[in-house]
Amino acid sequence: MNTSRSLRFAALSVAMASSFVGVAAADTFRNGQSFYGQPAGEAPSARVIDLSTTKFANITYGETVVFRGAGGQKFAWTFNGLDSRSWDLAQFAPASLAGKEYRVYVSRNPLTRR
Repeated sequence: MNTSRSLRFAALSVAMASSFVGVAAADTFRNGQSFYGQPAGEAPSARVIDLSTTKFANITYGETVVFRGAGGQKFAWTFNGLDSRSWDLAQFAPASLAGKEYRVYVSRNPLTRR
């Protein structure tokens, strides 16, 4: 009787722990990488996109882009997560730059065949 109670408790604990892990990692692959890509260092050859003059950006898969907001704030991002998608910039941008609605369209990864 005591053993079955222990087994039920262990099963319940595992089920609850796995549900919390799913919530914490909602926008990441199993390896921990974001669906959207990853933060990048500012490369001199990176394209700079001014957020105040456009409402969306077309990005090539694997491209590193520097987003510049009002007041000269900027951040760099490499789009190497999921391809052929559009994302709201607020999903991965710093809060100070995600004030307005802005869409990012990422092209298809040329290395995958579909």
